[in-house]
Amino acid sequence: MTGRPVSLHIGAHKTASTHLQKTFEHNVDLLSEHGIGWLGPVQLRREGKPLSRRLKAGFAEILPEAHRLVISEENLMGLQFTQVGSELLYPQAERRAGKLFDRMGDADVTVFLSVRDPAPWLASLYAHELFNGQVKPGFHAFLGSVRPAELRWAKLVRRLQIAGANRVVVWRQEDYSAVLPDLLPLMLGTDLPIAPIENRVNASLSAEAIAMLEALGPDREDPRKSARQAKKAFPVRGPEDRFRPFSADTLAASAEAYADDLEALADLEDVTLLRP
Repeated sequence: MTGRPVSLHIGAHKTASTHLQKTFEHNVDLLSEHGIGWLGPVQLRREGKPLSRRLKAGFAEILPEAHRLVISEENLMGLQFTQVGSELLYPQAERRAGKLFDRMGDADVTVFLSVRDPAPWLASLYAHELFNGQVKPGFHAFLGSVRPAELRWAKLVRRLQIAGANRVVVWRQEDYSAVLPDLLPLMLGTDLPIAPIENRVNASLSAEAIAMLEALGPDREDPRKSARQAKKAFPVRGPEDRFRPFSADTLAASAEAYADDLEALADLEDVTLLRP
């Protein structure tokens, strides 16, 4: 007999996860009225009660009044990649997810994961870290020996299955807006009148803003403040302002590999790939 159903959204980073989280946060009262418990970044980060600590008290003690849980935290999988020695996405994911599944006991867990073309994903990760004040010595140092066309989301999903994931629902970040009407009922277990938030969140740094920060160097004073000043001074007004550190050949190779990767994902047992 399976226990309480859980929708566990684990990212990935920079795949519109913040928009999805804020949509649930905006509708938290509606979820509660229907017996659905919500745990997102507000509850798991700002309130100082990460999921691992909550699970130590026992899974049954987490929002016991809720008959279903929706949990969203992209940091659960750990580091996104390592600069040298590995082509794995989220190399800590299998170990970390395995611990979570064990602590959830008989919960009926479905994992939800958004994926993205690796080349623009890596560029977005770099911009995001700069924006959050994490000092970097440049994009190539951030990237290390990683080649976008060698990264495979299907391998990550297979590792999550080995760790104990019963079912995995996957969608492309590029399709997020189109699949959201189908995604929400799957995560909630029912079709509720959820109103997605209208505004885009966590807009990326422009190429000009990144160039400004890189020119200031890794020893710049108050890196978080300077990143916000650069974003304000040089916003992304159109596609021409976006940060594009890869060559056309690298982008093409990444896109081709990504297309093959999606087909491999769709072929995995107990994996649902949402498409528009």
